[in-house]
Amino acid sequence: MTDLERLIELEAIRDMKARRDHAVDRKDWDTYAALHSDDYVAMSIGAEPIVGGKAAAAQLAVQMAGVTTVHHCHTPVIEFQDSHNATGVWAMEDNLFWYRNGEKQWLRGFGFYHETYRKEADGAWRFTYRKLERTHAETSPGASAIAADFSGENTIIGIG
Repeated sequence: MTDLERLIELEAIRDMKARRDHAVDRKDWDTYAALHSDDYVAMSIGAEPIVGGKAAAAQLAVQMAGVTTVHHCHTPVIEFQDSHNATGVWAMEDNLFWYRNGEKQWLRGFGFYHETYRKEADGAWRFTYRKLERTHAETSPGASAIAADFSGENTIIGIG
């Protein structure tokens, strides 16, 4: 891979990641699914892996119903194994807002997304794996039960 080819592919992966974050925050589950491979694996501590972009999108649609989300991912470290496979680690911050029993709840989390990507036959890069490593989270008082399991992830924010 030449330096120019590497830069072009890096930008394609960065663009895919931005589209993924936008899809989650806009609740555009069709776009979300299309950005993930059929054999994509979403890891979540305390839960079985979710396999496939469509399955991950369907699960997120349920988890994020009624939740306003704001995702920020930055400072990626992307490494190519070859011209069609890469790994990435992105620093992240997410903010989630929802109501429970008429009371506003929130969660603000920080950490890293660990991901793998594959350039598929159609020339598009797709996610093949993601795991969220949470390093810190803050919650509203009423949200503490939802956010109690911060060994890495929990049901409301687990597969992002």
